[in-house]
Amino acid sequence: MEEKVLGITLRSVNYKESDRILTVFTLEKGKISVSARGVRKANAKWKWVAEPFCFARSVIAEKSGRFTLKESETVDFFYPVRTDIEKYYAAYSALEFTDAFMQEEMVSPEFFYVLADFLKKLCYGEEKPKNLLIKFFDAALKLSGQQVDFSDCGRCGKEITGKVFLSPYSGCSVCENCREPSEKEYSFDTYQYIKTLLEGKDVYSGDSAKNALKFYYYYIKTACGVDIKSVSVLSEI
Repeated sequence: MEEKVLGITLRSVNYKESDRILTVFTLEKGKISVSARGVRKANAKWKWVAEPFCFARSVIAEKSGRFTLKESETVDFFYPVRTDIEKYYAAYSALEFTDAFMQEEMVSPEFFYVLADFLKKLCYGEEKPKNLLIKFFDAALKLSGQQVDFSDCGRCGKEITGKVFLSPYSGCSVCENCREPSEKEYSFDTYQYIKTLLEGKDVYSGDSAKNALKFYYYYIKTACGVDIKSVSVLSEI
């Protein structure tokens, strides 16, 4: 049976002499694996669909639970991502996150549109890539049920004005009076930067943005058990 899907290629691996197995996050079927035959050939008609970030409208055929690419048409190749190292690692961080958090065939239109909107703004908008990625993580973690609360202390509800600590398994920041011994302190400047950014205010500091991404890298790895390697690279650029 053939179906039309709208999808974003997350990654691909070589298969046989000229094929690739694609991991594609689709609007209609969630994350699926698709066999793309012959796409490694020099004159392959759909070789671009095997590239990460490719946003395409495709026809796939299913047989015995396996999908094969039949035809494809590009919606957006997101070319600017490929020519700017900061945008590249920001985009790849989002793909890694999506691949890790979206289970096979788990349909989430909300997550799909968050990812597509992030890539569009990253390519064609004016906002800094690191700030956009911070906002992506906030939205994506919320949809995954793992959002971090930066409003006030997650235990007493009071405003945090001094030292701030992360409670990774509660998904909140806590003040010094409420912290538990195992909860680690992080920079108040990082806390304020993320909080201000997520409130929709215009803010940018290169060092603060790097530290904010280090915060998310630590949180996602500690609380969710997922190592988003591209984030650690981006936080050093």
